Amino acid sequence: MTGNSTFHTAIREAYEQFLEHASHRFPQQDTLRVDLHCHDHNSDIPDELWGRLLRLPETWLKTDQLVATLQRNHTDLITVTNHNNARSCWELLDKGHDILVGAEFTCHFPDSALSIHVLVYGFSPEQEGRLNQLRHNLYQFCGYLHEHQLPAVLPHPLFFYTHKSRPSLEILEKFAVLFKRFEVLNGQRGYWQNHLTERWVASLTPEKISDYSKKHGLNPEDFNVNPYEKSLTGGSDDHNGIFAGRTGSLLYVPDLAARRQDTPLSALALDALRAGHTMPYGEVGEEEKLTVTFLDYFAQVATHMDDPGLLRMLLHKGSLQDKVACFAISNAMQELKRHKYTLTFLRTFHDALHGKKPALLANLGVTKEFKPALKIIKHIAKTQRKEPDEFLNVIRNGIPELHNVVSGVLWRRLHQQLDQLPAQQIGDMSTNELIQRFELPTHMRTLFGGEPTKTNTQMTQLDLGKLFDSLTFPALASAVIAGASFAASQVIYSNREFLNELAGELGEGQHSQRILWLTDTFVDKNGVASALNTTLKAIQKHNYPIDILTCHPTLEPQAHLKVMRPVSHFQMRSLGEQTFYLPDLLELQRVFEHNGYDRIICSTEFLMGGLALFLKHAFSVPAHFYMHTDWLEFLSQTTQLAPAEIDRIRRMLRTFYQQFDGIFALNSDHGAWLSGPDMGINSDKIHLTAHWIPEAFGETTPFVREGRRPRLLFVGRISEEKGVMDLPLVYHRVKEQIPNIELWITGNGPALENLQAILPEAHYISWVEYERLPELYKQADLLLLPSRFDTFGCVVLEALSCELPVIAYNCKGPKDIIEHERCGYLVETPEEMAMRACAYLKDTQLQEVMRTAARARSDTYHVERIMRDLIAATGISDQATSPAYDLPDLRHAQ
Repeated sequence: MTGNSTFHTAIREAYEQFLEHASHRFPQQDTLRVDLHCHDHNSDIPDELWGRLLRLPETWLKTDQLVATLQRNHTDLITVTNHNNARSCWELLDKGHDILVGAEFTCHFPDSALSIHVLVYGFSPEQEGRLNQLRHNLYQFCGYLHEHQLPAVLPHPLFFYTHKSRPSLEILEKFAVLFKRFEVLNGQRGYWQNHLTERWVASLTPEKISDYSKKHGLNPEDFNVNPYEKSLTGGSDDHNGIFAGRTGSLLYVPDLAARRQDTPLSALALDALRAGHTMPYGEVGEEEKLTVTFLDYFAQVATHMDDPGLLRMLLHKGSLQDKVACFAISNAMQELKRHKYTLTFLRTFHDALHGKKPALLANLGVTKEFKPALKIIKHIAKTQRKEPDEFLNVIRNGIPELHNVVSGVLWRRLHQQLDQLPAQQIGDMSTNELIQRFELPTHMRTLFGGEPTKTNTQMTQLDLGKLFDSLTFPALASAVIAGASFAASQVIYSNREFLNELAGELGEGQHSQRILWLTDTFVDKNGVASALNTTLKAIQKHNYPIDILTCHPTLEPQAHLKVMRPVSHFQMRSLGEQTFYLPDLLELQRVFEHNGYDRIICSTEFLMGGLALFLKHAFSVPAHFYMHTDWLEFLSQTTQLAPAEIDRIRRMLRTFYQQFDGIFALNSDHGAWLSGPDMGINSDKIHLTAHWIPEAFGETTPFVREGRRPRLLFVGRISEEKGVMDLPLVYHRVKEQIPNIELWITGNGPALENLQAILPEAHYISWVEYERLPELYKQADLLLLPSRFDTFGCVVLEALSCELPVIAYNCKGPKDIIEHERCGYLVETPEEMAMRACAYLKDTQLQEVMRTAARARSDTYHVERIMRDLIAATGISDQATSPAYDLPDLRHAQ
C-alpha cells in the first residue's frame, strides 16, 4: 500500500551509497567509533519555551544508562554533549573514565533572531564558563574556539531555531565560513535532510567560501585552520538512550594500536577532530525513530512530571497562547496520573524500548483485548535486548501494529457503548437533531455525569463519564502513539521550505511535487463521487501528478487511486445514508511520506477534512480544499434550524476553511461569499475551477426526436434541497399549453415517495449508471434544474454536451455555465421556468439553434486547461499558464 516513490528511492540509494563510501574511507584498524552527539539527564534546561514553562528536562536518562547503551553499541570512546554544560563529562572524569569532554551550546547571531547548536569538544571547566558567556554572539564564540584550538561541529546544519521567522539561504553562506566540521548524518533526521546536508557541504569549493567571506565581511582564517577543507561527522542526537551509538563518527588515528598504548583515546580523538579525519557511520533517522523517541519521552513525562505551578507559569516569559497551552498540558498530565492502567502501559513500553521484558504483574493484568499489544511490546523488548541490529526494523512495523491494536479496541468499545444508548441512535438522528442536541456544557461536573441543569436539557444525552471509563485507556494509548507519530513528522519536515529552496540552489535532491487528493466519498451515488470519478479518469489519461485517496472496505486500488482499508465506520442517514470509513492514521502518514506527496487537496469536510489538516501540519505542506457542497444552503433547505443555529455552523465552517492554504470554488457567487464578511477568507486564496464532461460522453448516442412526445427531463437526487417540489407546478403549467408533454424524473432520494404522490403522472426512473445518461439526454427536449443548491451543476454540462438546453434558476453554478437565451435559460421562479419551457418547445427552429449552442458551450470546458490551472494553483508552477485561475471564457458575464 505504501511503497516508495521514485524520489524517496533515489534519495535513499544516493545517501546509502555515500555511507558505504564513508565506511571505507579509513583503514578499519585505525579508526575509533564515537557518537559525537548524545544527551542524558543533565540536558535539563530545554531550548523550547514549552519545556521551560512546564519545567521539563529533555530527558531523565541517567548517565550510567547512556554509557551502557553506548558500550553495548560498540563505541570506543564516550562523550556526552548536553545542552550548555558538561556536568556529565566532569562526573565521569571524576570516576576515572577516559572521556572526550563535550557539550552542545545554544548560540545566537547578534544581528538576527536565529539560534543554532554548536558541538564543542576538549574544553576545560574554565573554558566552559567562558563559552557560555560568549555563546550569545556566535562570531565571538567561534573566534574563541579557533584561538584555543577547540574543535567544533555544526550539528544538523539545515535545522535551527528561527523563532517563527524564515531564514534565507544566506545563513548557510555564513556557516560555510564559520565552521570546518559538519554533521552530515544526524540519527534523528530523515534521508532527505541528511542527503541535502552532505550535498551542500560537498558543493563548498574554496572559490565559494572566498566569495561568501567577502560578501559577509568574515575572514575564514579567524575561525578555522585550513578553513577551505571541510570534514564530515555523524551523531545519534539521542536523548533517551535507545539509539545512542547506532549513529556516530569514524575518527581516523594513524597507527592507532601502537599510539593507544601510551596516549588516552580522548586525546587521540581530539587530534583526529582537529585534523578533520572524520566520517559518519550508522542509521538514518526516519519517522519511526523519532516516533519512538517521542513515545518514550511522553512515557517519562507522564511518570515524572510535577505540577509546574500556575503562578510561576503566568509570570514566566512567553505569549498567553503558549501559557494556556502549557496549562492544559499540565492538567492533562495530572489527570493521566490518576489512570493507573495507562501509566502501567507507558512504563512497560518505556522498559521494552530499553530491552526490559514486561513484568509478571503486567502480564497478569492484561485483558484478552490487549494481549496482542503486549505481544508486540515483548517482541520489541526481546529485539532490543538480543538482536539490536534488527531493532529499527521491528519498531518500524511494531509501532503501527501497536496503534492498530489499541485504536481497534477503542472503536469497538465506542460502537458497543453507542449501541447501548436507550435513546435514538446518533446515526439515525436528523441533521436538525444532531446540531440541536450535540452541545457541551460549560460545567465540567455536568459534562461528566452530574445532574442536568436548566440550560442543558437539549444538550447531548450521552453519559460521558460512563463512556470515558471504558474508553480512557485505548483512547489515551492511541492518542499518545498518534501524537508521537505526528510530532516526529513535524520535526523532520518543519523546515521543508528551506530544504526545497536549498535543493533548488544545488540543482539536486528536489522533493517530488505530487498531490494527494483526499475524499470520504468515491463509490457513493452522489455528485461529489461522480465528479471525482471523472477527475480520476483525466488524471490517469494525462498522468497528472495527483493520486486520489479514499477509505473503503472493498474498493480495489488502481492507477492514481489509493484505497485504505477502514479501522471503523459509521453511517449518517441525515447525510444521504452515506457510510463514513475511518482510515488508520499512522498508515495514512506512511502513505503520504513514502509516496513522495508534498501537497494536499481535500474534497470532503468530514473525516478526510480533519485528516487533511493533520497531514498539513505534520508534514508542513500546503493544503487546499475543493468545495463541492454549500452546507449552509443544504441545512437551510433540509432542516428547521433557527438562524442562530445556522450561524453557529457558519462560524464552524469558517474556522475550518480558514485553516487551508487555498479554496477551490466552483462558481463565482461562492467565491464572492468565501471572500466576503461571512467567511473572511483572503481573496488570493480562492481559486475558481470547474468540472468537465468526458470527451466521448454522448458522442455515439444519436438524438431521438421522431415518433415521440415532447419531453422534459430532471436528473439528480430526489430531495427537497434539489428543488424537486417545484416540478409539479412547472409540469402542470406546461401541460396547460402542451397537453402531450412528458416529464421524466431520474434519480433516488428521500423525497421520492412524496413527489410520486404529488406527481403520479411523471415517468420515474431509478438511478442510472453514468454511461447510460446520454441515452436519457438524447431522448429529451429540455432539462429542468429547479435547484438553488448546486455549486456547479454537472448535469447542466452533461446535458449541454448532449445538445440538450437547460432551464435553471439564476443562481450559483448554473448561472456561470448557462449563456442565457443561447444554450438555455436562467429564471427566477417556477412560473418563469414553465413559461420559458413552453416558448422553447413551440419553436422548432429555436430548438435547433440552441442545441448547437449547447454543444459549443460544453466544448469550452477543456479538461486539460482546467486540470493544468488547478495543479498550478497548488504551487506546482510548471503547470501554470497564468498566475491565477479566473476561467475568463467559461463564465457567463452577468
